[in-house]
Amino acid sequence: MNTSRPRHSALGIAALVVSLVALVLFAVTAHVAHLPRYAGMHEVPVAVLAMLFVALGVTVVGLLLGVGSALQHQRRRVTGVLALGLSITLLWAQASLGSWIHQQWVDAHPTADAEATPH
Repeated sequence: MNTSRPRHSALGIAALVVSLVALVLFAVTAHVAHLPRYAGMHEVPVAVLAMLFVALGVTVVGLLLGVGSALQHQRRRVTGVLALGLSITLLWAQASLGSWIHQQWVDAHPTADAEATPH
């Protein structure tokens, strides 16, 4: 009798590894964004923005690999589904961090109209 189970998807394993790398990149980016030197937002935090876009690109690659592994037949899809969930969560977190950075920038640099109107 052939009772062998299907093998794990290589795309799923690659997607999980890429998603974990994206998680580390996001954690480093969030840490750097919250450093005291960026608290005032007096200059554009180019390093933070570059790190955020690199992490976003790696996350999209992990997402695409996860989708590819979830569509494979005759393979175990657990790692691909885990990578898919992690990538979607990271996309949400990266959008949230980008929104926070934008709000910090707007608060630090009000427009001329906002300065002229009394509150």
